[in-house]
Amino acid sequence: MNVGRKTVDGFKAFKYYIAIKLHFTKDSFDVFKNRGSVKGTREAFNARNDRYVFEKLARKFPVDKELIQYYVANFAYGNENMVYATEEAETYLIEWNKRKQSITKIFADDCNKILMDAYKRKLKEDSILNFTCNQYPSILNLYLGKQIGIETLRILDDFENLLGAWKEHSSMLLLWENEIRKVEKINGFVKYDKEKVLNVYNQFKQEIKEL
Repeated sequence: MNVGRKTVDGFKAFKYYIAIKLHFTKDSFDVFKNRGSVKGTREAFNARNDRYVFEKLARKFPVDKELIQYYVANFAYGNENMVYATEEAETYLIEWNKRKQSITKIFADDCNKILMDAYKRKLKEDSILNFTCNQYPSILNLYLGKQIGIETLRILDDFENLLGAWKEHSSMLLLWENEIRKVEKINGFVKYDKEKVLNVYNQFKQEIKEL
């Protein structure tokens, strides 16, 4: 989304919400390609019974980038009700911002968790990253079990192109389509120092090859 440092009102808060929601829930909508453009008029917004919740969010997050991050954090972490459950939503935003500031360490820590799980279960590289004998990759199980973060899965996909292969398995689309979509859709929102992260990734790859 191409946004500057602008003042948010209720109508804009509502349109940002719709744009981010579409981005995370519809394969056909990309908020970066669409530049956040969604249909809707101020008159229609003013007729909504829930417009006050967006006006309240606009007062709390008067700068558009801050509000967008609030929405993104909550969709990424699975709280689609953030416009109403604001206390929980703010906790997710704090976690999102904290993880963004320490993304290299978060990635390194998660890679260590993946390796520890592999050592414990006597897994090889293929079982960690790919479907084998109809078994889910261990990193997918760790993510679904909330033992590693969505950011780590996003970064690993940048290097390994995992999601494309995973989606070829019917069980993925049947059971975990929404989760996989979320990992795909945070591309562009997860920023990291590629040189630092690449060093961590290369060490991780070397270690799993030696399992």
